[in-house]
Amino acid sequence: MPPAPRMERRMSPVRAWAERLLSLAASDDYYRRLRLLQWFTAGGVYVLAAFLMYTGIEDGWMERGSLAGWATFVGGGVTFAYVALRTGWSERFGDPSLTQWQIAMGIVAVCWGYLICGPVRTVAMFPLLLIFAFGAFAPEGRKIAALAVFASIGVAGVTSYQALHPSAARDQPDPATLPTDWINLAMSIGLLAALAILAARMSALRASLAAKREALSRALAEVQRLATTDELTGLPNRRSMIDRLVALRDAGAQDVCVAILDIDHFKRINDTLGHAQGDAVLWRLADVAQSVLPSSDVIGRWGGEEFLLLMPGVGTDEACARVEALREAVRGVVVGGTALTFSAGVARLRADEDLSGLVLRADRAMYAVKERGRDGVRLAP
Repeated sequence: MPPAPRMERRMSPVRAWAERLLSLAASDDYYRRLRLLQWFTAGGVYVLAAFLMYTGIEDGWMERGSLAGWATFVGGGVTFAYVALRTGWSERFGDPSLTQWQIAMGIVAVCWGYLICGPVRTVAMFPLLLIFAFGAFAPEGRKIAALAVFASIGVAGVTSYQALHPSAARDQPDPATLPTDWINLAMSIGLLAALAILAARMSALRASLAAKREALSRALAEVQRLATTDELTGLPNRRSMIDRLVALRDAGAQDVCVAILDIDHFKRINDTLGHAQGDAVLWRLADVAQSVLPSSDVIGRWGGEEFLLLMPGVGTDEACARVEALREAVRGVVVGGTALTFSAGVARLRADEDLSGLVLRADRAMYAVKERGRDGVRLAP
């Protein structure tokens, strides 16, 4: 029983509207959208922090002016990041997500928040955990380590400032509560060091995976090249030429002609001059053919001293003329004091003919030239 046809699932209006909104806000580009979704996550945390700090105005531990300055700094930073990510401007840099820049801005925002949040300043340190979680997306572990040092210095600075200027805090702490700030500092530095190590490890793993993917891509490309290219001449090999013929036939191409070229007395060249000279002859014929033939023609090594010339979009007269021109050019190659020659058979693809029949007719025409004394071109009947 044949499988039931798959029914295309229609997207609900709500989902379609949400998808359009997401495309508008976060782009249709896959990687750009991933970067913007990370930005939305960080932006949500900033909005939540701003809301909680705003509630502190009525409770008396947050000043309106202090919050306005903090919000202006954060709002400007996240707006700049969004525009840079959404327009693709950030993609000109080695860190297209602006991860390092956003982490540095987050560290400044946290330290600033620690100074202005009074009795809840300890909570202001919590976002550092999220900030350095984003460090896993950074390209280099060394830069994450540098940012961790920067954060530690910042936390130590604001903690020391609070200790030396207790009147700056809204809750007016007495000296007995100051050890709490030092405990917060020690814990923060410890967590920052651990997070930096983890982020660096993640970064190293990502770099290793990227290197392995690149090596695998190169290996696959090399395998593909070896599978379709003759190593000696650099021309397409037999398999590649068959694939090209199949592609032309399947595309319904008209006026497809092929020619089988066989170097004359090639065995004698190998026996008298050596196989190295024989290899040089094959390479020289390939080189001359690529310089003489038009770019629309493709010549490949068919096997041994035989070459297959594929000429799409030409009739038999033009095909024979091109092979004759190549034969004359090849005679300029001198091997053992004698001009290099080849015998060739040309055939045109018939409407009702398979590819094996086409090549067979060209091959028979080539052998007919051999029987007549070599060094010629014959059109298959």
